[in-house]
Amino acid sequence: METKREEKALREFKEIVRDLVRMLRAATGAESVYLQWVNRSRRQFVMEAHSTTLPNVMFNDRNGFDGYFLKPYRNLENTSQIRVGEQVEADQLKHYYGEVPVRQLTILPFINKGETVALTVLESSSPLLLSELSDTFQSFRRTLGNVLNTYLELIDLNRKQLEWADYEKSLGRFSTRQHKAEILGQLLEEVHSQLSDGSASLIAQGMGSWVNVLNTGERDLAPSLGLTVEQKSIVYDALENGQPEFAIHFNQNPKRLSTGETATEGASLAVPLMIEGRRHGALLVSDRNPLTFSESVKHKISNLTRVASLTIRANLNSEGAENNLLTSEYDSFIPDIWERAVDSILKSRQDQRKSWFGFLSIDNVASLRSRLRLEDLKRLQRELVPIFNPGRYGQSGYIGFNSDYVFTFLMQGRSEGDLQAWITRVKERLRDPVTLTDGQQVEVDIVWGHTEITNRDSDPHKVVQRAKQKLSEAVKHSAAG
Repeated sequence: METKREEKALREFKEIVRDLVRMLRAATGAESVYLQWVNRSRRQFVMEAHSTTLPNVMFNDRNGFDGYFLKPYRNLENTSQIRVGEQVEADQLKHYYGEVPVRQLTILPFINKGETVALTVLESSSPLLLSELSDTFQSFRRTLGNVLNTYLELIDLNRKQLEWADYEKSLGRFSTRQHKAEILGQLLEEVHSQLSDGSASLIAQGMGSWVNVLNTGERDLAPSLGLTVEQKSIVYDALENGQPEFAIHFNQNPKRLSTGETATEGASLAVPLMIEGRRHGALLVSDRNPLTFSESVKHKISNLTRVASLTIRANLNSEGAENNLLTSEYDSFIPDIWERAVDSILKSRQDQRKSWFGFLSIDNVASLRSRLRLEDLKRLQRELVPIFNPGRYGQSGYIGFNSDYVFTFLMQGRSEGDLQAWITRVKERLRDPVTLTDGQQVEVDIVWGHTEITNRDSDPHKVVQRAKQKLSEAVKHSAAG
C-alpha cells in the first residue's frame, strides 16, 4: 500500500512537469521545449519531459556529460541564449534527424539548495525576447520548485508513516512463547533495522564479568565477541546508572566497551536491560553516521529494549529474576546464546578478525568423581569458569555450557597466536590446584579441541560437530599418552 502511494505521487509529479513544459512552449512560441535533470553522480543529463511541434525530433532519455552540447552549462545560474552555428554547432543537436530548423536556444537553469539541478531548453527559429518573457520564466521556475518540494514532502511524510508502522510491527514480534535468547536475538534484529550503517550487540553478565555475547549488523563496526566491559566506557555508564547513554565518538573516544576495541567511530547508544529493577544486560547500538540517532530512533530503541525485558520477565519466577539471565548454574553462557553467536559469525563474514569455536573438557574427571561429592564437583566447575575466562588473560572470548565437565569456548582475535596465548595461560594457571570454597585443593587436567570458523563454513551445526571431533581426537590422544 505504501509503495503504491509513492508510485502515485511520482506519477502525478511527472504529469505536472509534462504539463508545465507544454504550457511553457505554448506561452513562448518555441518550437521545442525540454527539461533535463543534471545527475552529477552519474555524469548524465536525464530527460524528464519534452514538447515539440517539429516532426524530425527524437529525444534520448539519457545523455552523458562528455560530448553533449549542454555540458558547459551544467552549472548555469542565470538564463542564457546561444545561437546555433556560433556557440553550438547544428550537428551537436543529436536529437534532430535531417535538417535542424531551429536557430536559437534559450536555457533556463533550475537551482535547488544552491545547486543547478535541472536545465530547461527552449529551441526556436528566431530569438525569444527575454524581457517580455521574464514573468513567464519566473512563474515556470516557481511552479516547478513548488511542485518538486510538495512531492518530496509527500514522500518524506509517507516514509515517516511507514517507519512508525514498521516500528509497531517490531513491537508485535516479541512473544512470551519465545525463549529468552530468542527474544534478545529478535531485539538485536529489530534494533539493527533502525540503523543506516551500524551494528547492535548484546552485553550480558557471566564468568564473573560483563562481556559482549552476540552481534548483528555491520561486521567491522561490531566489537569482538567476548570483549569485556571496562570502566569509562558508555556501556559501563549505562549499567552503572541504569539509564541509556549516548555518545558521539571523537578521535576513537569515548570507548563503547573497552580499550581493546579496534574501531570506535560514528556514534553509539547503550541501553540497560532492566528486569525487576536489576540490570541483566545492555544493548549497544552503533552507527557510522551520527545523524542516524534522531530522538525518535533513540526512543524506539529504548522502547524495544523495554518491551523485550517485559516479555522475558513474564516467563521468569522471582528466583529466575535474581540470577544471571543467560548463564548456566556454573556461570557459563547457555547454548542458546553461543549457538546464535556462531551463526552470527557465519552471517557477518568477518574480514579482519579470526574466530574460533571449541570445547574444553576436564580430562581427569574419572578420578575426581571417585573422591569428590557431587556438590564439590559442581563447586569445582563454578571455580573453573572464571579461570577459563579469556578476558582474564587479555583476550576476547567467552565460555559456554555444553554438559557437566565439558565447556565450550568462542574466541575472536587477529591471529592464531591469540588463541594459543589463551590456552597456554590457562594451562599455566592449572599447574596449581584449584581451591574450592571449603578449602579443598583439587588438581585439574584439561583437554581441548577447536576449529576456526572460516568463509567456507555456512552451517553452524557443522562447525560445532567439527570441534567435537577435534575434542574426541584430543581425548583419545591424551588417553593413549
